[in-house]
Amino acid sequence: MRRYLYSGSFSALSFHNFDVVIIGSGIAGLYAALHIDPTLKVALVTKENLKKSNSYYAQGGIAAVLSPTDNFESHIEDTLTAGAGLCNEAAVRVLVEEGPENIQELIDLNVPFDTNPEGELQITREGGHSCRRIVHCGGDATGRETTKQLGHIAQEKKNITLFYNTYLIDLLTTDRGASGCIVAGADEVPFILHAPNVILATGGVGYLYQYTTNPRGAVGDGMACASRAGVVCENMEMIQFHPTTLISPKHSDRLFLISEAVRGEGGILRNHKGEAFMRDKHKLRDLAPRDIVTRCVLAELERTGEKNVFLDVSSMTDDFFSTRFPTIYEECHKFGIMVPNDQIPVRPAQHYMMGGIKTNLDAMTNMDGLYACGEVASTGIHGANRLASNSVLECLVFARRAARHINKMGRRMQNTSLPDPSSCSKTATLEEITQDRAVIRQTLTKYAGAIRHSKGLEAGRQIVGNIFEKYQPLCLDKKEAYEICNMAQTAKMIFDAAYARKESIGAHYIVD
Repeated sequence: MRRYLYSGSFSALSFHNFDVVIIGSGIAGLYAALHIDPTLKVALVTKENLKKSNSYYAQGGIAAVLSPTDNFESHIEDTLTAGAGLCNEAAVRVLVEEGPENIQELIDLNVPFDTNPEGELQITREGGHSCRRIVHCGGDATGRETTKQLGHIAQEKKNITLFYNTYLIDLLTTDRGASGCIVAGADEVPFILHAPNVILATGGVGYLYQYTTNPRGAVGDGMACASRAGVVCENMEMIQFHPTTLISPKHSDRLFLISEAVRGEGGILRNHKGEAFMRDKHKLRDLAPRDIVTRCVLAELERTGEKNVFLDVSSMTDDFFSTRFPTIYEECHKFGIMVPNDQIPVRPAQHYMMGGIKTNLDAMTNMDGLYACGEVASTGIHGANRLASNSVLECLVFARRAARHINKMGRRMQNTSLPDPSSCSKTATLEEITQDRAVIRQTLTKYAGAIRHSKGLEAGRQIVGNIFEKYQPLCLDKKEAYEICNMAQTAKMIFDAAYARKESIGAHYIVD
């Protein structure tokens, strides 16, 4: 595996010095930036803008123990149960016990959580939770409202420099650890952000699949970049599929999510005959963990030959639904689905990565100076299956921990000896890249979905392995070329991990 994707002259690159470089502008990246000591210079890199991230599109809410009828042990137990035995219990305990204080920080930062007429936080329930512990903003726009407010604050901070429309190419390292990144802007000209502390908050892998709730930029670039530098990744086979995405006449790259909170408020999954098929499948029925609901939906579709099931929301009034889920209400009405009277046509799609870059309780990787938080990281929280609305909480808790560790123990600037340019001559055409990207997405969708077969994993591993090897000797000179390399590498990591794990557990479900 090549160490660097960049294949030009390193010495010709311009560079900028910072104390901390953060790659990713979702909630994890923004929250980390806001907790870095204001005397330290921070570079915050976003692939497009602050509105293009999984965080921004997150609907459901944030899970935390905030009610007197709830307790830490209950939240911990629910998380461990959903994780199917693969969670790091110490990390789960940190997540849960530091949850309430992070929610309070968001309140202090004027994140607009929904409240009742008495001014108390509205708290709802989602799948896998034994009680109500989900707080939300704008009904079903928690990610959007949180990201907007944190982004607004970050833009006002004098020690934070934002690099928009800038994408990650390589992680720079010395024998003493991380030393910055090679990135490129909209003009495709690479440059160096030199820093002794790097936080990867690059998000997930959704665009490796044909059907996903993720934005186009979610190609696993942080995981691929870290792996090339020798950083440990784990549980890459653990891909979560959300059971309810909207089936609409207009299919786009990013499918519209119907939040699990809709089922938390009484929505019921039904087949074309109107049967509530989850009733006998799990003790929590429609609020069973996501991997179970997803497989039940897929089994129902296979049994009936239909393309979708329905989410019945008729137990809610129009006023309640439009107020509690305004984004979903508007999207459904846009396609003539007149909720709550009409049922919502839904089916599963890729949603979340539980594995990723392995970190400790301070979000540190095995490389000095390199941290990871948010979906790109494997903190041990999610295990084999993420519990609903733990993801944003994970962003908050471990982004703050990463920042505090840097503030306390942060490394100082060190000299970086740049490698010699790679020798290469041939480049890939845009047509080749487009074809290979389509093949990767088709292959992951077919062979590494919510239900897997050992022979399919072997076949998929071979296909993406060939694409990965194809690009190893090539010169890379544009965003699409760097991106296809990251996609192939991340896809290979997923298939290698899935092929190696022979038993079914959580989201990794092998039928043979």
